[in-house]
Amino acid sequence: MNIVGLTPIIPIVFAFALPLFSILIKGNRKIIQLYALIGTGLTLISSYRLFQLAYSSNIPLVYTFGKWIAPIGIVYEVDKLNALIALLTAGLMFLIAIYSYRYLEHDEGLEWYYTLYLGLEAGLLGVLLTGDAFNLFVMIEVTSIAAYALVMFYRDRGDSVFSGLKYALIGATGTTMYFLALGMFYGTFGTVNFADLSAKVHGLSFPVSGMPAGNIVITSGIALALATWAFLIKAAIVPNHFWLPEAHPAAPSPISAILSGLVVNVGVYALIRFLYTVYGGSLAPELAHVVSLLSVIAIALGAVSALFSALMMNVQKDVKRLIAYSTIMHMGYLFMAVGLGTELGLQAALFHLVNHSIAKALLFLAAGIFIHAIGSRNIEDLSGVGRRMPIATFSLAIATLSLVGIPPLNVFFSKLLLFNAFIDKNLILAWILVISSVIALIAYMRIFYVIWFGKPKEDIKTKEPLSMSLTCLLLALTCLAIGLMAPTIVDNFIAPAAAQTLDYNSYINAVLNLLSKLLH
Repeated sequence: MNIVGLTPIIPIVFAFALPLFSILIKGNRKIIQLYALIGTGLTLISSYRLFQLAYSSNIPLVYTFGKWIAPIGIVYEVDKLNALIALLTAGLMFLIAIYSYRYLEHDEGLEWYYTLYLGLEAGLLGVLLTGDAFNLFVMIEVTSIAAYALVMFYRDRGDSVFSGLKYALIGATGTTMYFLALGMFYGTFGTVNFADLSAKVHGLSFPVSGMPAGNIVITSGIALALATWAFLIKAAIVPNHFWLPEAHPAAPSPISAILSGLVVNVGVYALIRFLYTVYGGSLAPELAHVVSLLSVIAIALGAVSALFSALMMNVQKDVKRLIAYSTIMHMGYLFMAVGLGTELGLQAALFHLVNHSIAKALLFLAAGIFIHAIGSRNIEDLSGVGRRMPIATFSLAIATLSLVGIPPLNVFFSKLLLFNAFIDKNLILAWILVISSVIALIAYMRIFYVIWFGKPKEDIKTKEPLSMSLTCLLLALTCLAIGLMAPTIVDNFIAPAAAQTLDYNSYINAVLNLLSKLLH
């Protein structure tokens, strides 16, 4: 099988086989952990190979399932944008799998945890690699169902079940809205393939599906509004944010890291795919007005999210709720950048998405070490625990300083790109970035002060769990390394990905070229 099709297949096969395999090995925890590491490790190798192929090719890679060509069958289309995010996703999923084993050492159901974990990874990769809007819906559902169940992993705890059900309810509402948007796209355009949709939006011909039937401006307006509202929910943008501050704290800390570091990226990525691949470039005036209005709404809601969440961070007593509000703030920055519609804005959004994912995962994992040791998420209960765990405390410091935007750490450079992109559009947007970052700094410093300088409530005798702390240390060093190599990374990886994403013709032609080869 082609590497494009193979990459998301690996984790789903491992996920389906695990329950049966766990019966055969009589639930041996070490073998289950090894199994999960092999599954996520092979996925990482496959994602890295895919990344290499995408960056060595001038056109997107296309894979047809069962040789059913677009727009009849489902195709996966990989450009530099989704190849980069897929590698990021696979890398973090592998490292968090290592961390998870020790974190869940006293919990039952490890085989079900990793079954859902591998299913979640398969869903995330499917979302990223698909070239079909309906398959995007399917993969969002796969991702969401696994995420809901993992939030409710501690099923004997009331807050976990309640938060998971609330997450499921609002998530189902979002996917329903997106499904309605798909119906409208298909009714008017006769297709849900991204390349075909993009061709028709730009007045180009595409085989099989014929010409659009009906008013594409009205359809685009309503369908994009529904789809964007669904993506706002998935990315937890105000006013659709309210599920996240409850869902993320209720989940096990490694799952909180995935939810805040990777799952929320689904909404941002999907919006990029629609605004830049399907509706990018020059459009008819009425259609351009629709897209422009949508972009203004994305910027406005992103700005509100950033300021609101920065303020909310400062009134939290639960350390994981505080970090969850930080996620909403950074998602706000990403929606603002995506809404700009410029190449610099897209570069800033992509670089910040990568940096935020790594630093936020690190922050949740570092906090998770302290929570695992003390058994409480209350910030005051964690007083002084950092002095017993120097590696975890160092990792926490790197994560907080990075997310605030302190040089030479990675997020500083993506915030600098964001600042430049915002200034080009409107000075107020740049000020929102600065003000929210300063407000967030106060909240982050409170956590660090209590954990390092606070007086312990009781004598802490726990030892630092090395497998968890070393995972955090590796991510902390990654934050530093990306920061030190930021200009090189932007020039070699971020800028080419943004440029290719803006080239919708390349995306369309990659499918048409394959179509031509298969037909002849």
